Amino acid sequence: MLTDDELFAEISRRKAQGQDYKKQLGELVFRWRDAATTVIRRVQGAFMRGSPDDADEIFQDAVTKFMAKGLDQFRGVSEQVPGKAASPKTFFLRIVKHCAIDRYRRQREELDEGPRDDDEDYEQPRHEAQKAMAEARAKADQGEAHEEYWAAWERLKEEHPNEAAAWDLYHHQDMDDHAEVARILGITVVNSYKRVSRAQAWLKLYVLEARKRDEAPHAAPADDEENES
Repeated sequence: MLTDDELFAEISRRKAQGQDYKKQLGELVFRWRDAATTVIRRVQGAFMRGSPDDADEIFQDAVTKFMAKGLDQFRGVSEQVPGKAASPKTFFLRIVKHCAIDRYRRQREELDEGPRDDDEDYEQPRHEAQKAMAEARAKADQGEAHEEYWAAWERLKEEHPNEAAAWDLYHHQDMDDHAEVARILGITVVNSYKRVSRAQAWLKLYVLEARKRDEAPHAAPADDEENES
């Protein structure tokens, strides 16, 4: 089996000679899929948006951009450390990261701006656009800390699936409507509020435990299941 570098070199050779390279490229990016998912989750954590289901779309977007421009732009040299060699995998994961940042930055801006008047010009000055991108990327770089959130989320799904289901609909899928959550889950609106509230409390507790802080243990959220209908 060829190494990543060898397979990338074969792809570059085929592309330069006008030969089909899609099969080889598909094999290469498939090897990087798990790492790409991790990057996407970090960006999601930084923006506190999105769901695991977004990963497929962002990954496909990154592969498309990698084919369209990335193959020609890769020079094998690190952008962060001049003179140091860079791998095609690192280069691709940077594309994945930027695709995820762009997706959630747009979503956040759409919510912040609200409805627009088509007759008005909302074009952002160039320096403001650059500033917004820089801030978004800075937040994504801090996403390492939000890995603990996704670990807590996995634990919540295992230990409290009812609360996890409500939390996923209300937050991850941006439903933000307890009536709709209640309809989908077949519960009352009051119980939707309770489940989301308990999920938040459990997640907070799990995160605090993961950080191993020297604080007094937080009390577990009250179990009101017996009050649910």
